[in-house]
Amino acid sequence: MSLSELIGGLMGKHGDTLQQAALLAYLKEGDEGKKYLEAITTARLCTQAYKALSKEEELEAARTETTLAIAAWVKAHPRATQGQTQEEVQPECIQPAQKVQKGLFHRSQQCP
Repeated sequence: MSLSELIGGLMGKHGDTLQQAALLAYLKEGDEGKKYLEAITTARLCTQAYKALSKEEELEAARTETTLAIAAWVKAHPRATQGQTQEEVQPECIQPAQKVQKGLFHRSQQCP
């Protein structure tokens, strides 16, 4: 796990809480807490910018959609041969990246 993934995960799960804690520290401690508020706010902005530029969330959502489509096809065709399955699945495996690159995949919910 890279540092950017670690920070992104931390900010995604606990960003609001960390920012509220830093804001409270700023309100109670003044300039001492200000540096924490600035650091957390900067980290959140950088994380959101990275996600927007890297299309990380869109690609993951497209992968999940593809996996579900493949699973549905396999379930609907339990007697398919390995060749038939491969013929059907192979094009599906290429689609997530193509959808994101072409801008065809849009998440239904945007990050706050």
